[in-house]
Amino acid sequence: MVSANESSVELPLARFLARCHTEFSADHSGEVATYIPELALANPADFGIAVTTVDGYVYEVGDSAVPFTIQSISKAFVFALALDLAGAERAEAVVGVEPSGDPFNSIRLRSDNRPFNPMVNAGAIACTALLYESEERARSRAWPTRSAASPDASSMSTRRPSNRSG
Repeated sequence: MVSANESSVELPLARFLARCHTEFSADHSGEVATYIPELALANPADFGIAVTTVDGYVYEVGDSAVPFTIQSISKAFVFALALDLAGAERAEAVVGVEPSGDPFNSIRLRSDNRPFNPMVNAGAIACTALLYESEERARSRAWPTRSAASPDASSMSTRRPSNRSG
């Protein structure tokens, strides 16, 4: 992990993030949303930026380690994961990709009984079902290998890229 406040400021991306943080942290306009209880708990003074590159480097500045609720932004991640795991053809069979003009919490369906897109609640629910479907398929295919390989097949390890400078 590279912090823009450390010696990595020499790196172009870290310098850019530090400049953005300085510029935008001065903006105190707006109000904390209160229509969802979890949003109402947000501290308006918290502001952080984090970027992860495709090769696994994490650059961060400000309050990037402060936990926060992502609410409907999760729909974009769920859709991307559904496309990756189930494939575009299967995802398009379940959820449309056309704008609906509906609010995020819409559960209205198209005439073919599909949600209009993955960014409304009905579409996000459909995409989540695709994840479950894909996970179940993967589990059933991997079961014989996992069972034979380890008495505790559910344990997994992850590895972060080593810190490289330059």
